[in-house]
Amino acid sequence: MSKDITESGCATFLAEVWLLLDGECDEATQNRVEAHMHACADCLSVYGVEEKVKLLLSTKCGPESAPAGLRERLQVEIRRTVTRVEYERGE
Repeated sequence: MSKDITESGCATFLAEVWLLLDGECDEATQNRVEAHMHACADCLSVYGVEEKVKLLLSTKCGPESAPAGLRERLQVEIRRTVTRVEYERGE
């Protein structure tokens, strides 16, 4: 496998997996994430865990809504984390 699929692809996957689970990513992102997941057993495993967490949260927390702006704050933090990881890896 190429470095893109195994390293930087994993960082991108982790940043976008919840968008896929929530059905909130565009078709290109969905295709990229799904292709990576099929090529990377570690990320496929992460997807399975995240899918179970999402199901558990929806079952236990009901239809409550998150506070306004939470999604944006989480996206900013995820991007910072991905950028930091890529910087630390020299990407």
